[in-house]
Formats: sequence, C-alpha cells, structure tokens
Amino acid sequence: MQANTVEQIAEVQRKYEELQQQLRAEAAEREAAAATREVEARTMVAEQSKKYDDLQLQLQQMMHMFQQSQKLPS
Repeated sequence: MQANTVEQIAEVQRKYEELQQQLRAEAAEREAAAATREVEARTMVAEQSKKYDDLQLQLQQMMHMFQQSQKLPS
C-alpha cells in the first residue's frame, strides 16, 4: 500500500511539473505575441508619421509655388 501511495505521489508530481511547463510555454507564447503586436504598432506609427511628414512637405512646396506664381508680373 505504501508503494502505491509513493507511485501516486510521483504521478501527481509529474503531472504538476507538466502543467508548469505548459503554463510557462503558454506565457512565453503570449509574451512573444504581445511583442510582435508592439513592433507592428510601432511600425504602423512610423509609417503614418512618414506619410504625414511627406504630405506636410508637399503642402509647403505647393504653397511656395503658389506664392511664387502670385509674384509674377502680369
């Protein structure tokens, strides 16, 4: 009977360790996914910022061209 109890304890301990490993793996997976989402978000922000800057530059150039055209003698 004592041997049976020891076997049961060993089995419970093995299952506990398996569950711990599984939880660690799932946590690492979630962490990696979160890091990926963060990188994607930063990339999107950088792309949007570049587009905004490009549009600002275009607008400035167009305004400059318009001002130059207003200065031309008629």
